[in-house]
Amino acid sequence: MGYANRSRLKIYARIEVNKAKDRPELMEKLRVPGYDATLERTMLLHIEAFDWNCPQHITSRFTMEEIQAMNALLYEHVAKLESELARLRQVQTN
Repeated sequence: MGYANRSRLKIYARIEVNKAKDRPELMEKLRVPGYDATLERTMLLHIEAFDWNCPQHITSRFTMEEIQAMNALLYEHVAKLESELARLRQVQTN
């Protein structure tokens, strides 16, 4: 799901489960070079239909890094205002 872009892909599929001993040629085709694992079975998805959902009811969500990047100018402006306020308070007390 792409929360930031408010998109979601729904997939309707039939699944085919194959044991390694029944489909050795498929196991070799799917084996990842350099990854030392024992393949026991595969699950093939036979896509029947798919659809992109309407974004109307998907709430946008962002990572903290994305939020900080989007608000960097605001943070900078607030820091300047706080600095100016501190300076004015200092002048006022003197």
